[in-house]
Amino acid sequence: MRTISLSMLLVAALLFVAVEATPEALPDVQREKRHAEQVIASLVVGDAVWLTTATGGRFLGLFVDVPRPKGAVILTHGPGWHPDYGLTGELRLALADRGYVTLSLQMPVLAADEEDGAKYRELYPQASERIAAGVRLLQEKGFARVAIVSHAMGSGMTYHWLKRSPQAPLFAWVALSFYGSFDDMPKLAFPVLDMFGADDYRGIRWPASGRKRMLDRVDGSKQIEVADGGWFLAGGTAAVLREVAAFLDAKAPR
Repeated sequence: MRTISLSMLLVAALLFVAVEATPEALPDVQREKRHAEQVIASLVVGDAVWLTTATGGRFLGLFVDVPRPKGAVILTHGPGWHPDYGLTGELRLALADRGYVTLSLQMPVLAADEEDGAKYRELYPQASERIAAGVRLLQEKGFARVAIVSHAMGSGMTYHWLKRSPQAPLFAWVALSFYGSFDDMPKLAFPVLDMFGADDYRGIRWPASGRKRMLDRVDGSKQIEVADGGWFLAGGTAAVLREVAAFLDAKAPR
């Protein structure tokens, strides 16, 4: 797994709290363009695809097709990262090996020196549009219901979308290192797996019991604390890959 710097983790801890957002900040388009150029140039597995949101925004996705798929999975990454970065990059490949079509999305990012968590939270509406575009693409490919596997701020962005789309066509949501609590969780029509590291950031660990109480209301949901997981599950990759795949296998449409 590629190393995540301590400074990036500290920024991540501040940036992805799942709260209401107002559409004031704009993504750093040039930074996303640089990410795209670097990712596409080094892409070995899968294809680069360009998606368009309902409001016309264009962004990168990494698509991996597999024969006789068990289902389809969208992946959303953490703050300032890209769709092939770190744990998200490993999951998009590992889940494809497990028999899932994967679509890893470029989530909106700000400038590299932007550390204002409120500014990142203002990107949540744009992030929701991108998730919706990813779901549409997979439905066009014949998948009536899909799963989402989100990491770090990607989990906050995904939850923002789910609160407005509680009946979304999903068969599962996996939230990795979700910061805070599931405030105002709607009645979801699909199960949730909440995973975090035993040594994860305290803003992830401390509210875990509250998240568990909310998940007890959602049929088929569970919470897993990864013994070897550090901040944002660093060091717990093997357990994450194993547990995520097992959860999706149990929930995928038959």
